[in-house]
Amino acid sequence: MKAEVQDLSGSQKNITFEIPSEEVQEEIERYCKKLAKEVDVRGFRKGKAPVTILKRYFRDQIHKEVSSQLVASSLEKSIKEHSLTPLGEPEINAGTLVEGQDFTFTVKMDVIPKIDVKDYIGVEVQQELVRIGDKDVELALENLRSAHAEMKGVQEDQPAEEGNVVLVDYEATVQGKPFTGNSQEDVYVEIGSGRYPEEIEGGLIGSKVGETLKVQITFPEVHVNKEIAGKQVDYALRVKKIFQKELPSVDDEFAKDVGQYSNLEELKEKLREELGKEKTLRIRRRVEERILEKIIERNPIDAPRSLVEAQHKQLMDEARHRFHAKGLAMDPGTDDYQRLETNLSTLAEKQVLKELMVDAISKKEAIDVSDEELEEKIKAIADRSGQSVDRVKGELQKEDGIERLRRSLKDDKTLDFLISKAKIDSIEEARDKT
Repeated sequence: MKAEVQDLSGSQKNITFEIPSEEVQEEIERYCKKLAKEVDVRGFRKGKAPVTILKRYFRDQIHKEVSSQLVASSLEKSIKEHSLTPLGEPEINAGTLVEGQDFTFTVKMDVIPKIDVKDYIGVEVQQELVRIGDKDVELALENLRSAHAEMKGVQEDQPAEEGNVVLVDYEATVQGKPFTGNSQEDVYVEIGSGRYPEEIEGGLIGSKVGETLKVQITFPEVHVNKEIAGKQVDYALRVKKIFQKELPSVDDEFAKDVGQYSNLEELKEKLREELGKEKTLRIRRRVEERILEKIIERNPIDAPRSLVEAQHKQLMDEARHRFHAKGLAMDPGTDDYQRLETNLSTLAEKQVLKELMVDAISKKEAIDVSDEELEEKIKAIADRSGQSVDRVKGELQKEDGIERLRRSLKDDKTLDFLISKAKIDSIEEARDKT
């Protein structure tokens, strides 16, 4: 067998195979012997039919199976010989197998690129300082206060106003006809929250208990429910109750009510600590991104097409899920869809390149995760979730979860290593966009 490997890129190979006619004939004879034991040929006992007869009756099957076997075995040998790590399904262009002639075919496939990563020690990056101001704490405190607000019903003749929560039943129609999911009971609508269409929240202002409110909403063409996509929907909302949100006083008693805090100052310090942890993590992620981007600039590689396509599909699926949660569908025929697809394709390529670079560095630095470290992480997950270690292990063992956790820990250790070796300049953050 002859195999000529051509580099189409650092992550894609084209291999041309040439199988001598002698090897082709040996494989045909071998397959015919196997076939003779499996098929019935009139006039012959099973296993006794001559090869010439088998070739006459099963010619197409023999050629198909032999060519498939030659392709598979030759490709496997070539992969081992050249130390390739294939990705996805190879693109095979096999010629016609003819007895007495050499059999040639080509295989195009994506492979993990061989990366001799360099210049990853001492990368210079900037890191924003963690600053948690009093305004940040006050905003967190106000959000906590809102979450613990009491709902008290207003007098029946008192109209709903901004900030009230209105309990309604609704029924909707399109041109007088119902549609899937057109009615629901006991829906809580907070006026001004933005969780429901403006026509509904704004329309409820001034309504009273017992009244039925009529509103019209025209839904976008890309709405997930095609029965109402691009159509005007008539809603009838029956007001059942109106609540006034009463916010608790922010004092020592409030701190005791929301947690094990002795006073308000202790609660504020806890909020400041939690905000600091969140911001530290966000800044850490930005530093990781900056380091990897510089390393990739110094070590340009081609991202394997199959990995990028798989990552792009995952990102698109996540986008569809977010749109669906908002009642919207993604229309491939729109310019917005094309822009989203292009942007996510670029993001997918960047993510793949970063994953490959982290993996290359972990191998070069012999960074790995011990069984003890893995057990420690599983125990931490169990403690945090209130489950037993055995139960967590059982869940992780589904769909290769243990190995995925090990890879994640190894990536984290590699990033820790890169940050420990980087030259980081701390700067003030001009504006927190996160």
